[in-house]
Amino acid sequence: MGLTLDPAQAATFLMASVRILAFLLVAPPFAGAAVPARVKVGMSVVLAMLVTPRMTSTLAGLDTASIFMGIIYQAAMGVALGGIILILFSAVQAAGQLIDFSAAFSSAAVFDPFSQSSSTPVGRLYQMLATLLLFSSGGYLLFIGGVLRSFDAAPMSGFDLGRVGATLTEGVANFFVAALQIAAPMLAALFMAELLLGLMAKAAPQMNMLIVGFGAKSLLVLGLGGTALVLLPRAVEGIVDMALRGMGAIVG
Repeated sequence: MGLTLDPAQAATFLMASVRILAFLLVAPPFAGAAVPARVKVGMSVVLAMLVTPRMTSTLAGLDTASIFMGIIYQAAMGVALGGIILILFSAVQAAGQLIDFSAAFSSAAVFDPFSQSSSTPVGRLYQMLATLLLFSSGGYLLFIGGVLRSFDAAPMSGFDLGRVGATLTEGVANFFVAALQIAAPMLAALFMAELLLGLMAKAAPQMNMLIVGFGAKSLLVLGLGGTALVLLPRAVEGIVDMALRGMGAIVG
């Protein structure tokens, strides 16, 4: 008994797995080192099996040049889809880093083995909580569903660089807005603390404002940090919604 393999299905499966794997390598929460590479490869293989049957008829050709160009296109599409999620999701950590900078916590940055970069305390806390919310709320399933639906809108061709560039540019703008919105309560409180410390420095110049200010701002971050975290679930929900709309805009 021989095993027959349809060349069209094999090529479609290869291209689908390339797009999904490129997406998983870029998009959070899958892109971090906490998810092993073999898990990402396994997910891409399983998900590619789901879309291969309905995508085989959309394959343009089976010659070497067509397959090579198709692989490049699928990798670029996966990176673009994951990139818009990465840009928007990074706003949460950026908001925490803004708080760390205002509270003079930036000097406590340590190397984060998961993101392979240095991370400040509040920034790392915000990132971990946002990832937890993404898993607990099922937001990661929406991202996977988005990349699977992208095969219906842009099966094997149709990559518009202008549309992708405009979407990523809008994503960067939304990144700054979201970071400021998330950090705004704590930044306002720290700004008021800076004003009060300035007045105290004028009223009592003999006090060491460097030590007093660091302690006061540390207590402020610890005391009001729990209140500010209440806004994080709504912020993550908004980021997921913007990311899904961005993915839809990329594939047209």
